[in-house]
Amino acid sequence: MEPISFHRPVLLGEVREWLSVRPGMVVVDGTLGDGGHSELLCELVGPTGLVIGIDRDPEAIPLVEQRLTRFSDRFLAVNGNFKDLPELVATHTVRPIDRVLLDLGWSTTQFVTRGRGFSFMTNEQLDMRFNPSENTESAGDIVNTASLRELIRIFRLYGEERRAEQIAEAIVAAREREPITTTQQLANIVVSVAPRVGAIHPATQVFQALRIAVNDELAALREALNTITTAIPHNARVAIITFHSLEDRIVKRFISTRTDVKAITKKPIIPTEDEIRDNPRSRSSKLRIFEKV
Repeated sequence: MEPISFHRPVLLGEVREWLSVRPGMVVVDGTLGDGGHSELLCELVGPTGLVIGIDRDPEAIPLVEQRLTRFSDRFLAVNGNFKDLPELVATHTVRPIDRVLLDLGWSTTQFVTRGRGFSFMTNEQLDMRFNPSENTESAGDIVNTASLRELIRIFRLYGEERRAEQIAEAIVAAREREPITTTQQLANIVVSVAPRVGAIHPATQVFQALRIAVNDELAALREALNTITTAIPHNARVAIITFHSLEDRIVKRFISTRTDVKAITKKPIIPTEDEIRDNPRSRSSKLRIFEKV
C-alpha cells in the first residue's frame, strides 16, 4: 500500500505565533482537511487541552483520526459545517472555546483523490459537493440547468471572471447538444472561448466559481463569523486563512465593522518567500486574527 501523501498546511509558524495557543486550552479547527493544523494544535494544547476538528467532507474524518492517533487523549474529529461550529462543539464539551482556526483552502487530497470533479486536471464527474450526501445541487446540475443569466452571475461574482458572458453562452450552447457531465467537457468548453495565455488555465476561475456556488461557501463564512463570535468568551481568538479576495473582503469587513472584536494585526499576515518557494500553493494565502472584547 502506498503511503498517504498529506496536504501541507500553510502559515503554520504564523498560526503558532499569533493564535497564541497555550496548554490546557480548547481549540477548534473548523476546517480539518488533512489535519496538518490540528496536529500542531494538539501539540500546543498538551494532554490537558482539547482540539476539536470539524470538516464537511465525511471522508476526511477517519483519515485524520488515523493520522492523529497519538493524540487520541486530546483530539476529536467531527463531520459537519463550520457555520454550525458552536452547536457541534457543545455536543462534545461544556468547556468554553479559547481559540478557533478556519483555513478556507481546499486540501490537495480533496482535489486529487475524492473523484468529485473539483479539478480540471483529471477527468471526473462534475459534482464538487464537499459532502455528496447533502441534498444540494452538484456542479453538473448547475451547468446543465441554470439559466444563462444565473451562470453569468456565478462566474462574475464567485470567479471574478472577465469573460463570464462568453463562457456562459458557450456552456448553454454545448448543453443543448449533449449534457455536460465531466470536468474535461467543461474545461474544453471554457478553452474554446478563452484560449490559454500564460501559466494559469482559463478554466481556473470558472471551477472556483462553481465550487463556491455548489457549497455556498461565502454564505457559510459569513454565518460562521457571526455564530462563532457570539459563542466565544472574551479574550478568545479566531484566526482565518483566506485564499482569494472574495473571502478576505468578508473577513476584513467583519472585523472592521464589529464592535465586539479587535484585530490582532493591522494588516493580514502573508507567507514568507521561503514558504512560497517550498509550497507554491501558499502564495495567495492571508491570515487575519481577531479577539473577542
